[in-house]
Amino acid sequence: MNAMRVAAMLWTPLVLVIAACSKPDAPPQQTPVSTATPANAPGGGSSCPATGLWADCSLMYRLDRAGLSPALDSSANPTEKALTGRPLLLKIGRTATLELYIYPDSASRIADGKKLDRAHLVNATAQQTIERERTLIESANIIGLLTSLSSHQRERVSDALTAGAPQPDKR
Repeated sequence: MNAMRVAAMLWTPLVLVIAACSKPDAPPQQTPVSTATPANAPGGGSSCPATGLWADCSLMYRLDRAGLSPALDSSANPTEKALTGRPLLLKIGRTATLELYIYPDSASRIADGKKLDRAHLVNATAQQTIERERTLIESANIIGLLTSLSSHQRERVSDALTAGAPQPDKR
C-alpha cells in the first residue's frame, strides 16, 4: 500500500467523528451589539459635539488620529501667564509639551492672542533658532504653544490642529 492510501485510511474515521459531533442545528454565535458611540467616532465621540469649535475631546481625538500619542499632563502648569483661555496641558510623545488655550469663540482667541510676545514664537514651518522658540499654532478658538525640537513633530501637530475643528452635520 502506498503512503497516500494509508494516510487516507487513518484520517477518514477521524474526520467522520468530528463531522458527526458537530451541531449543524445550533444557532450561529452572535457578537454583542453596543449602542454606545465609540470614542474614536468623527468629532471624538457622542460626548464631544461637532460645533465648529475645539473642545478637549476633539483636540485629543485629532492629535491621537494623527498618531501623536497625546496624554494629559496633570503635573504641569501653564507657562503663558498672559493668556486667559482655559488651559489644556498635554505631553506629545516622550519629550514634547503642548499648551492649548481654549476660548469660547475665535474673536476671544484673536483678542487674547494679541498679548503674546511673538518675537519668541515661530510658526510650524519656520526654522527654530538657537533660542529654541516655541511653535505658535492658532486655529478657530485655540492657541497652541508647542515645545518640541523636532521639525517633523512640529509640522504634524500644526497640521492636525489647523485642519479645523469638527464641523456640525449639515443635514
